[in-house]
Formats: sequence, structure tokens, C-alpha cells
Amino acid sequence: MDIILFGVGQIAEVMAHYVQQDPALNLVGFTVDRQYLPPSGAFKGLPVAAWEDVSSTFPPHLIRLLGPVSYRGNNTFRRDRHLEARQKGYRFASYVHPSSHVSGAEIGENSVILEDCTVQPYARLGAGTILWSKVHIGHHAQIGDFCFFASFCGIAGNARVGDCTFFGGQTGLADNRSVGSGCIVGAGTVLTEDVPDGALAVARGVRIVQNGARRFARTLLG
Repeated sequence: MDIILFGVGQIAEVMAHYVQQDPALNLVGFTVDRQYLPPSGAFKGLPVAAWEDVSSTFPPHLIRLLGPVSYRGNNTFRRDRHLEARQKGYRFASYVHPSSHVSGAEIGENSVILEDCTVQPYARLGAGTILWSKVHIGHHAQIGDFCFFASFCGIAGNARVGDCTFFGGQTGLADNRSVGSGCIVGAGTVLTEDVPDGALAVARGVRIVQNGARRFARTLLG
């Protein structure tokens, strides 16, 4: 399957690496908003087309699109470009790393699941879901469209997440709890209660003791 990736930044570079290891996917180029076109007109040795007229370079009936793989605008940028791509006539590719385990779950179009993730039976991931490395989605969990889960997130069984919500790294959501649409869950936050639409949920419990490591090592570690 011939595909193009949206983007020419670091995340696009990472995704290109993964895609080029997948024998089922043939990366033929990139696309990006015209203002971000590289001067050379190429990225990673492949052509880059302006998004505004991408279909003239990469015809929709021949090429599938993956991305943008981004959380810009709390995922609304990705949602908007996805909808525009559909209007242009594009179909979408998805990527699932071979080390991840997805069984009996529904995965929406234009999704990305990187290495060592688990999606349990009867879970549903909406369109444009991104699971970075080592994310767990529990059984019967319902994930909305265009959500982004950074590494080491854990979403328990029967939990609910609305559209365009971002989970930072090492976050957790307890079973039978819900997080609304357009939320941001800060890194290291564990949620045991419901979160309404548009909320910022952040837990911070770190105490920094200046020059404390040596005293701790001497008194407690021997």
C-alpha cells in the first residue's frame, strides 16, 4: 500500500522510520502546510507536497494518508486535517507495531499504535487514535476520536475518554471512570474520579530536597 505521511518534523521522522520497517506499507512522500515546506522540496529523501494542492502530486485514488501524528492544538489540528483529507477524497492508513497486542478490539481509521501496547477485547479506539509506546487500553474501554496517549499510560476496563483528549506520560484512568472531550491529563496523573469536558487534570506530589540524595544514601541505604 502506497502512503504519504503528514508532517516534516521530528514526530514525522519517527513515524517514517516505523513505516519503512513495515512490508505492508510503502512510504512514497510527505505533505505539510505550504508555509512549512522544506526549501529542498524533500524530506528523508522523498518528495514533500504542499497540503493545499497535495492531490495533484499524490492522487487520492492511488495513495493513502497517515497522520498528522501530532497533538498540536490539543489534537484539533489532526482532526481538522483528517476531515479535510476526507473531503479531498483520501482514504487512510493505520499503523500497528508488530510487538503490540490488539485482540478483539475496534480500531478507527488513521490510527497509530507503537511498540509494546496492549488493547484488550471489546475496547474501541476512535479515528485518529495515537498510542505511543507501552500504553494499555483495558477491556470495554471506549476512546473517542483524535486522542493522544503518551508512553506508559494505563486506561482501565470500561473507562470512557471523549474526543481530542491528551494523556501525558505515566498517567492512569481507573475502571468505570470517564474523561470528557478536549481535556488534558498531565504527566504522572492518576484519575480515580470523572473529569468534565475541557478540563485540565494535573496531580503533582514531588518534593525536591536540595542536596538530600547524599544524606538519604548515608542514613537509609547504608
